[in-house]
Amino acid sequence: MTNVLAGVPLALTKLASASDHNAAKDRYQALLGDIDQQVAQLESKDSLLGKVRVALVLAAIVFWVASLGENGVTGAGWIGSVLFALFYVAAGINEPVRDSMKQLRRNSSVIGRLIARLDRDWDRLATLRLTSQLAEVELTDHRRDTASDLDLLGKASLFHLTSMTATMPGVRTLASWLAGPAIEATAKARSEAIDALAPLRDQRIRFYTLARQVAESTGDPDHFVDWATGETWLSKRGWLKAWSRMSLWLSIGFIAMIVAGVMLMGSPAMTRIGFGGVLAIIVINIIITTVFLGPAHQIFSIAMANRRFVDDFIELFSAADWLPKNDSSGSQEGMIAKLRRVLFDDSQTSAVVGMRDLGRVARAGSLRQSAATFLLYLPLQALTLWDVRVLNRLEQWQLKFGSETKAWFEALGELESLMSLAALKDDYPSWTRPTWVADPEQAVIRSNSIGHPLLADADRVINDVTIGPPGTLLLVTGSNMSGKSTMLRSVGLNVALAGCGAPVCADQFELASTELATSIRVSDDVSQGVSFYMAELNRLKSVVDHAREMAAMNDRVCLFLLDEILQGTNSRERQIAVVRVLDHLVQSKAIGAITTHDLELADEPAMQSAATTVHFRETIRPDAEGNEQMTFDYKMRQGVSPTTNALRLLEMVGLGEES
Repeated sequence: MTNVLAGVPLALTKLASASDHNAAKDRYQALLGDIDQQVAQLESKDSLLGKVRVALVLAAIVFWVASLGENGVTGAGWIGSVLFALFYVAAGINEPVRDSMKQLRRNSSVIGRLIARLDRDWDRLATLRLTSQLAEVELTDHRRDTASDLDLLGKASLFHLTSMTATMPGVRTLASWLAGPAIEATAKARSEAIDALAPLRDQRIRFYTLARQVAESTGDPDHFVDWATGETWLSKRGWLKAWSRMSLWLSIGFIAMIVAGVMLMGSPAMTRIGFGGVLAIIVINIIITTVFLGPAHQIFSIAMANRRFVDDFIELFSAADWLPKNDSSGSQEGMIAKLRRVLFDDSQTSAVVGMRDLGRVARAGSLRQSAATFLLYLPLQALTLWDVRVLNRLEQWQLKFGSETKAWFEALGELESLMSLAALKDDYPSWTRPTWVADPEQAVIRSNSIGHPLLADADRVINDVTIGPPGTLLLVTGSNMSGKSTMLRSVGLNVALAGCGAPVCADQFELASTELATSIRVSDDVSQGVSFYMAELNRLKSVVDHAREMAAMNDRVCLFLLDEILQGTNSRERQIAVVRVLDHLVQSKAIGAITTHDLELADEPAMQSAATTVHFRETIRPDAEGNEQMTFDYKMRQGVSPTTNALRLLEMVGLGEES
């Protein structure tokens, strides 16, 4: 195996990847420059308007003072009032300026993340918010182990390289795509949508910014869906609705008696009855509010956490309006068309229609949340149980749209994920679209110039790697630190990218529908009394069981990636055990690669008949002072490794044999 594809040297392949990086970064830096210029102009305008506002207030005060007393200047008070009114006008003009500045700074933050992805700035990418959201993503134990082994979801991970998601549905969807299987039909549908979204740079940046704003300022969509799809609370308490209606009419009647008694008939008795009736209704409604309506207020905090919650999601769902009518293949039945229907197009059940309807209810419910309207809310609640009336409207909305809400937020999660992967597609045009092997019986992973996508372009070394077909495996030998584990992860990460519909870090990448099974990072568990060796066995049992499940499904292949397995036992027993594990996997029609330091493993008869053996090596040369220096080129070569370096590394760190 070589590191040359169709006569193109490794250096030129690296150059193409570096060119991708530079072109994308230059584009984003230019956008940041434009934003900085616009912000500077707005800051100057904001400063001027601020000075005008201060001057108007001070001038208004001066004129008001001048109007005081017997010798006050005639008309000075009116001039002061006019100046104060002009202050409010200036404030009204200033507010949009500040809103624009906030929006531009949000755009700047989004572009900063896009640049951080290019630079592999993991500290900037792995924010506390995203880390917390990822911790809430539910995966099976098998997929969680694979994600850990391959760096799919951790700090310096494929998730952070690909993700521009901000809402919990988006984070959950992209994480599940990355950790899920690579299925041909699903991946192709995603890829067509990504291809259509990649050129829409301005729209994507607006979407990223809005999604981030929504995620930071609104309630929890998961709690909202749980409420919308759950049971109604008020429908089981009909007496509250009945009393709400009755208290409205009684309040009108008693208030009419007060008005009649005071203004029309002059009857003290009628006035007293009216006041007594109103007071009784207020007392009853205060008791009901205090004792019974706690759950209703909890529902308000979920269904309409605030007016901004509803308005934000209306705006975010409305972003689907500018989605293309079809995907890149021209199909009107692809993912984009389906997302448009769920989020925007369907006039009866779309997310935008439902949220706009909820917005009307939220306006009524927001009376209690705003200081400006709270004084209006108090008499409405005291006399008519306003909260019950709002809750009744909420539950009518819940019955109409509740069953649709899960699909809305799932569609939002898919759209956010596609938008994220579209940025990867746009930023790395030299990465390739994978091709698919339809027949699982001929399953193979065949790649030319495959690289580790998490490494910076300048650090990435590429190789040609072939794994499969079923009945065979790739045995990777080599020295410590020579690149064996990195090669395994390169394959696994690119399979994950392919399954998402994203471009892969290779010049050519061919695969069948695939599910990953790995044993790379294994640790003991003292709390469970599990030794390292037993932990390895449990992980390998999971890998073998998964391979058997895939063989039974017969529509996909299991790709196993095993790194230095069964280190917790002696050398000869380890060789026998490894051969047995691999035999189980080969018999299950799985394909895969295993790394090892045991060069004798390649001599096992079972390995000679099933394995293609390759190796990585080190080079040791003396420096100018005669000291040995070990270097690695991370290039994969045919055959068993001719070198080992464990004792040399021991000496290099100062733990060699004492003379």
